Amino acid sequence: MWAKPTGTSLALAFSLCQAAHGAAAVTPLQPTSPWDLDYGDTQCVALRDYGNSAKPVTLAIRPAPNGETYELLVGRKNYGPEFVEEYEGSVDFGAGPVKAWLLHYGSPKGKVTLDQFRISAQEMAKARTASFVTLRSKNRADISFSLANMSALLKGLEDCTTDLKRYWNSDGRKDGTIAVGSRGDVRKVFTDNDYPTEAMKRTQEGTAQYLLLINEQGKVAGCHVLTPSGVPVLDAMGCSVIQERAKFTPALDRNGKSIRSTYVTPPISWRIAR
Repeated sequence: MWAKPTGTSLALAFSLCQAAHGAAAVTPLQPTSPWDLDYGDTQCVALRDYGNSAKPVTLAIRPAPNGETYELLVGRKNYGPEFVEEYEGSVDFGAGPVKAWLLHYGSPKGKVTLDQFRISAQEMAKARTASFVTLRSKNRADISFSLANMSALLKGLEDCTTDLKRYWNSDGRKDGTIAVGSRGDVRKVFTDNDYPTEAMKRTQEGTAQYLLLINEQGKVAGCHVLTPSGVPVLDAMGCSVIQERAKFTPALDRNGKSIRSTYVTPPISWRIAR
């Protein structure tokens, strides 16, 4: 049974890094609070405040439900852009920069600036012995965070992810927990108006697949990029549209009762009409 410990609820918008490639080293921000490992119903996340306690910068680390990728997120309490902005960037744990796109946007309520980087689990493993992480991106200022005891933190996130997979019956078809999988067609929920303005201006196209968390009512409770398109702003819009509009027939257990499940979408292609 899924056990959710008390902790900071993830009601804050996330964000990540600000940086410019090739810039001089920056002094890492120091933490003002301990790590808070939050077991959510749809995600695992570790949060920590840095800098000024009166106006903190929040660093978050969030693994995908399947544990294959990680997001580094930073939240600031100020107004961000209404539409997602995309920049080339990198994540550096001291062993050299790892290329990662930055998504910069504002929270739905407009009070938090959000930045987001996504890297693989293999790249995230470099953080186990890291003493800092530096985040860089074109058109943004560099930012660095002091790190400590990362091996224990990442182990906690891995254990949380294992529990999350069990909670959503990720292996339900293999172990017999799920008799009938969830059903739906996400491709029908998209319209021409969903094409992100930023991607349209750059004539960016791509194809992505998503891992969805479907609850007992057939609602999409969580959406995560499984196979990226190569254009992060398209991937982000895909999840937004699917969570807002898609409806599923929930999975059934061996007794015919609705049950939580995961669902991998077919490829979703973004193409500009010519």
